[in-house]
Amino acid sequence: MPFDFEGSSGTWKVMKTSDNYPQVMQKLGMSAGDPEKLMQIEVWAEVKDLGDNKYSFKSKMMGLEMDNTFKLGEECEQTDFAGTKRKVTFTVEGDDLVAVYPSYDGQGLQVQQTRTRTDQNTMRMTFKIGELEGWNEAQKM
Repeated sequence: MPFDFEGSSGTWKVMKTSDNYPQVMQKLGMSAGDPEKLMQIEVWAEVKDLGDNKYSFKSKMMGLEMDNTFKLGEECEQTDFAGTKRKVTFTVEGDDLVAVYPSYDGQGLQVQQTRTRTDQNTMRMTFKIGELEGWNEAQKM
């Protein structure tokens, strides 16, 4: 079954993480923070199929918003919640949506983020940052 883009719309809450998830967040330039607080964050997302393998992705989290458009297989510029712009290429590999950032930090740090719908209400995000790998699992609320 291909990745369900529009089924990804809704409100999601992280329920589980890998033991090294705080280190993953730090490597991505975010505060590792308190893992307990991470579990309280809800993320709203809206994904729309614009046709011709093009998608819009809007998201809100903790009062911050982002709105991006991408076409599968083509490098695009994405703006994150903090307003940082990065080059990224999205592809579908089997059932997964894969995002590859060739220089996440602007200094050559390659990051791969893989989204997998494990069932209708569960999404697993796996991060590969150099040799570091970690994941979170979110439930649709």
